[in-house]
Amino acid sequence: MTELLSHVTNTLTPYLGCQRWYIAYSGGLDSHVLLDLVWRLQQCALRNGELFPELRAIHINHQLQLDSAAWAQQCLRRCDEYVIPIQIHTVDIQGRRQGTESLARAARYQVFEGVVGDGDVVLFAHHQDDQAETFLLRLLRGAGVAGLAAMPVTRPLGCGLLFRPLLEVSRSVLESYANAQGLEWIEDPSNKDPHYRRNFLRHRVTPVLAEQWPSYRESISSAAELQAEAAQLLDAYLNADVSALTDICGALDLVGLANLIPVRQRAVLRHFVFVRADLRLDKVQTQEIINQFLNVRDDGQAVFQLRTGLTLRAYRGLLYCEPTGGTRVFDADLVQSWDGRGDCLIQGLGRLSSLGGGEFVPRGSMTIRFRRGGERCRLTGHKQSKSLKKLLQEWGVPPWERDCLPLIYCDDELAAIADMAICEGFSARAGESGLSLQWQIEPLT
Repeated sequence: MTELLSHVTNTLTPYLGCQRWYIAYSGGLDSHVLLDLVWRLQQCALRNGELFPELRAIHINHQLQLDSAAWAQQCLRRCDEYVIPIQIHTVDIQGRRQGTESLARAARYQVFEGVVGDGDVVLFAHHQDDQAETFLLRLLRGAGVAGLAAMPVTRPLGCGLLFRPLLEVSRSVLESYANAQGLEWIEDPSNKDPHYRRNFLRHRVTPVLAEQWPSYRESISSAAELQAEAAQLLDAYLNADVSALTDICGALDLVGLANLIPVRQRAVLRHFVFVRADLRLDKVQTQEIINQFLNVRDDGQAVFQLRTGLTLRAYRGLLYCEPTGGTRVFDADLVQSWDGRGDCLIQGLGRLSSLGGGEFVPRGSMTIRFRRGGERCRLTGHKQSKSLKKLLQEWGVPPWERDCLPLIYCDDELAAIADMAICEGFSARAGESGLSLQWQIEPLT
């Protein structure tokens, strides 16, 4: 007991300055041990007159078992005994059986993200056995370096942080602690159902591994840590590659990508999609995209749907990750006043901002609008005006992006086109200080 309590104390000490700790509490062995340990830390701090974060518990009722409602009530009674407030959230899980685990996980994480506040920490009771199972599951799915890093000790969660203080502790240690303290916990019968792949590993595979390799958990945890370090190093290199091959609009240079060796092509492409769409491509998807976009002459005909509502498409040698159909949801009839000082946020589209020392000088009352057709502009230094449609074509702006560019008007006269061009009469004159416009389109997630 003392050793486990000391371990948890050491791992949680860096987070004592946080305002609130949430405990993800299922009522099972692992989360009940975590609840008890954190409660003991709280009581020790109170006895010593020390500050301690506010404790709360969150229970998710997935409604997947007949006893789910009764378990929720049992968790409520347990938390009442510890005088720890608990929030009980009921979620609906719909899908085929083989997808139940992932659907349930997505549902509960959505709840956690909606509850946690700025700077709060959500404590999860995942332990060393869970980490080993996660590693093996991902290995058997053919995961790469990032996937084989398994579960991180900590990561962002909504406005707060997810933290796993027991990730280096085996389940047997937790069970010994629970028995020594006389704790009572909920036994979910589905945890013994071998139809679920994690349960199959837990009950049929890892016991056999333990016979030959008793310390397999520690070895796998060590391997996962090494993969996490390798993933961080790889990300650093790939961030540099993607940055070098990405234009100001976030499109990937296909010519530059084609000049890389094949293994680097695939890695850069996967990272580009992950950065733009928070989606990890598998081997088959990656090769299919390479074939479509690098091995065809007419890139305008290549389209690849990543998932519902999100598509890869090429235009003039650049690869774009855009909404399916090329439509972003925003108010195209918007007329928004802007003083040029703070950021101008356009809901569903992006952010227009400015810095000093640029060439744009607003002359008159400034508003932000979008294309309605028929706009013309004479660019600074040009003798004749051109239609906005013609200018956007010349600049190679993809058709689906043209209606999304903010137009800056001054007293109802078109003065600038996003951060791409300034119209005649609105450039800084000798000795005049202007603004540098910056347009950042909202990322797709």
